[in-house]
Amino acid sequence: MPRPFLTARWADVLLLTFEAPADLIGRLVPAGVEPDRWHGRTHVSLVALGMRRVRLRGWPVPGFSAHLQVNFRTYIRYRGEPGVWFIREFVPSRLLAAVAWLKFGEPFGTAPIRVRVEEQESSLRTSYRLERPELGWHLTMAGSRATHVPPTDSPEHYFKERVLACRARRHGGLGVFRVEHPPWAVREVIAVDYRVDFGFLYGADWRFLNDARPVSAIFAPGSDVMVYAPVRAPSARP
Repeated sequence: MPRPFLTARWADVLLLTFEAPADLIGRLVPAGVEPDRWHGRTHVSLVALGMRRVRLRGWPVPGFSAHLQVNFRTYIRYRGEPGVWFIREFVPSRLLAAVAWLKFGEPFGTAPIRVRVEEQESSLRTSYRLERPELGWHLTMAGSRATHVPPTDSPEHYFKERVLACRARRHGGLGVFRVEHPPWAVREVIAVDYRVDFGFLYGADWRFLNDARPVSAIFAPGSDVMVYAPVRAPSARP
């Protein structure tokens, strides 16, 4: 069994999901990577999380052992397995973003990200803020302290349990990462509040999400996660 390339604790994971046109998603992914569908519809998610105890090949990397991330992703299948395709990922560190782009072709950008966690007796509220405070861009969820593991036929399971992350490599072909973690428990979501300019952050094609209603909100405590080094796979796109 190969050794994980990266191990970390993913914590306070917020997923806000919207329906998106299949033709738009189809233009993002190369042949051989299929848009995945939940009840016949395709989706994108805004995801915010904290990464803690980050180790590369078992070694801590000074300055990178913990950081925040906000990513924007869609859902795909590659060789029949469920995965995600990252449209854009933001982290606070320019060095981390540069390494991810140059080494793996990951679509990383940099932006200030802050998180605030407020704990009550029976609930918990987590808020991620992106970019300059005066813009007011944020994703906030309040949820129960109690958690449960959703059934495998639920939308929560579909959106949070993905075993692959695929990305077109800068010099051709695909990079396919395998991701492993135990099935995530989720909190009962009590309230959701967000403000994001999707068109500004991710391009004009996504501006329609500024006025769209989310179809799903997931608040997961997270878990330890193992990510395996990318396997280079040929792309069928000419």
